[in-house]
Amino acid sequence: MDTTQIPESLPPAITISRDTAVACMTDDLGDYGTSGPVAQAWQWALTGKGPTPIALETWSQGPPNHNMLLDESRWPHTDRWQGHASWEEIQHARFLLWWLTAAESEQVPARFRRCDIASEPAVAEDGSVTVTMTEAHRGAAFRPFR
Repeated sequence: MDTTQIPESLPPAITISRDTAVACMTDDLGDYGTSGPVAQAWQWALTGKGPTPIALETWSQGPPNHNMLLDESRWPHTDRWQGHASWEEIQHARFLLWWLTAAESEQVPARFRRCDIASEPAVAEDGSVTVTMTEAHRGAAFRPFR
């Protein structure tokens, strides 16, 4: 997808202006390329084309609504991207899906704050127990709602 494919009238779930979408999409495609989760997040959110950007599920229902965008931003599994996209790119795609629907005064959720998110999932093994940590919180007040 490129900026020429951004519809003149953005879908109802999108809260940013078309001019902001063009500027930010241009930056994102320059930073992350035109075929990974970030590019797919832009395409899916603005046009409804392609698979869902995180779960990579088939989608043919047109542009997603607000709740679908948020659900996809929270999708916990990234197995289908393994080896094809970095953790950072997947996280940026998740953030993008939230940001495109955010109200102007809405605060960024803790799961997207750079200091709260591990750069890669940390894995520790002890016998038959494996623990994967993707977020660290500094107390109960910083825990995201799920």
